Amino acid sequence: MEYRYITDDIRENITETVHKIHRNPELSHKEFLTTALIKETLENMDIEFPESQPKTGVLGLLCGKNPGPTVAIRADIDALPIDEVPEHEIRSGNPGIMHACGHDFHTTSLLGAAKALCGMRDNFSGNILFIFQPAEEKGSGAKEVISTGIFEKFPPDAFLSLHVKPDIPEGKIGIRKGPIMAAMCTFCIRIIGKGGHGATPHLATDPIIAAVHAVDALQCIRSRRTDPAEPFTLSICTIHGGSACNIIPDDVYFEGTFRCAQNSLKDSVKKQIIEICESVAKAHGCAAECSFINEAPPLVNDEKLAGIAYEAASGMFGEENVLVQNFWMASEDFSYYREFAPIFMYHVGVGKEDGSSPSLHNPGFFAPDKTAPLCAELLAGTALAALEKLR
Repeated sequence: MEYRYITDDIRENITETVHKIHRNPELSHKEFLTTALIKETLENMDIEFPESQPKTGVLGLLCGKNPGPTVAIRADIDALPIDEVPEHEIRSGNPGIMHACGHDFHTTSLLGAAKALCGMRDNFSGNILFIFQPAEEKGSGAKEVISTGIFEKFPPDAFLSLHVKPDIPEGKIGIRKGPIMAAMCTFCIRIIGKGGHGATPHLATDPIIAAVHAVDALQCIRSRRTDPAEPFTLSICTIHGGSACNIIPDDVYFEGTFRCAQNSLKDSVKKQIIEICESVAKAHGCAAECSFINEAPPLVNDEKLAGIAYEAASGMFGEENVLVQNFWMASEDFSYYREFAPIFMYHVGVGKEDGSSPSLHNPGFFAPDKTAPLCAELLAGTALAALEKLR
């Protein structure tokens, strides 16, 4: 594939960098080595570093030849607590941690785009703000970036980003106007009972039984309390209770997440979770404590930016490689940036044609090497198009 903005030397460096980051994944708010690598790379590009920076992650500013709009490009940098089981030789060197969501490719793509754009700074008007954001997987990284005050000092006119996606064929680029990813809420439930001996359950108040019934009852929010036509999903993903096969524990914890297309549904579901868990626990002689940890609004792509993105992507890769992306029930804290300016996110295909690629958040996930240069080209070209169209 021929690239207009990504030269051969940039492409070679992108491949080396994505392998390095993939081998050294770091969890949310602990991305210290990744942050150092990003900053060292950007320092060689004559990019300015605003004084206010997040604890991990990097903010960088590239100013064009003349005044103009400011376009922010964001990449997430954190990994997941998953033990990698790869089919390839490039694997995590940190047991129990891996880049299972493609953030290594997002980070490297933005570094490649930054390198290309630095070489063209005399040819465009305006500014480009590079956001290497921590802790997307915790849903708190965008808020940390916002708290630096960077957008008051350098107000963006648009935010751009992308996400790799294995259910889209490799090399295809997904675009969608309007809502593209769901609102999210993470919850933690503690069912409190009274421990005792497994041989005398009548002398205890078993929180495990209550927790099992609560988990089952929560599924009725989807099946019986929500319009079947409304995009909504609720999953319980962890459950912990007990220490031995003959001891009834004092309490049980379980955690989960729900996603919905409409932000208005989120508050209603939170109330239902509390109502169900407290009622079920009470019916079994227990009590329930409900807390909500992380939330994010739905990701809504701006219509004008989507048009700019379609034109840019089609010009770089051909209309035959650009497709209309379906709504995705995953969520992204990139959505928070919409408070400051219009946002747009691409979904870039990294999947096999036969659909056999491991999904995101899977121990076997890994995008093809040529993904990062393609994404770097896409980000660089779209940023330049946005600077031109937003003047």
